[in-house]
Amino acid sequence: MDARTGPSRTLDPPSRRRTSPRETIDLLSKSRQAAFGIDSMERIVYWNRSCETLLGHAAPKVLGKHCFDIIAGRDENGNRYCARNCPILPQARNDDDPVRPFTLTLLDAAGRERAIRFRTFVVPSVRAELSVVIHVVAEKGSELSATDAELASLAASAPPARWPMRAAAPVMLTAREKEIVLGFAEGLSTARVAEKLRIAPVTVRNHTQRILLKLDVHSKLAAVVFAYRHQLL
Repeated sequence: MDARTGPSRTLDPPSRRRTSPRETIDLLSKSRQAAFGIDSMERIVYWNRSCETLLGHAAPKVLGKHCFDIIAGRDENGNRYCARNCPILPQARNDDDPVRPFTLTLLDAAGRERAIRFRTFVVPSVRAELSVVIHVVAEKGSELSATDAELASLAASAPPARWPMRAAAPVMLTAREKEIVLGFAEGLSTARVAEKLRIAPVTVRNHTQRILLKLDVHSKLAAVVFAYRHQLL
């Protein structure tokens, strides 16, 4: 949305936001639905444990890589579908032409051929370049889950884009903050991140608040995308 009213338009200061109980990452971690997310540069920025189980690829091995190199799906005619400039991304961002569920044949980490159904959602961000396309994946023939409706609701309730973009000051993450952001990229909830790092959940929540304020983003998922985009991890 273009909110400019003239050349002298100034930006309001970034709001101090409270963590929403309806974070995409938290929703997916609770649902146990296999899912991965890609940014506008077609890089994988989210890969949860259920996706590891389904496709066999561990999150540290795929995060930051191009999705077409990992998924490498083929259509029903055996033609390579996953490639640079994926046709799904522009369609996914078009509200007038939503992406319908589709199935691709791909090889999992063990080299087994799998028919995988994809359900696609866009999770917008107030910064357009931090938006994420989430693919919810399952074996072909699996019924759609309640997670689909929740993701659609999250996408519909996202705040409008902020324009013009304010110049981003250089930022750095501490070692602990990097561990927490990587945990979110792997689809871990706050409790699971706390368990992995052997710290209290309240400590993770406090770190999360500082991360969101430091990066001036409004969700854990946007923090993950920002960190990868600016090579903070």
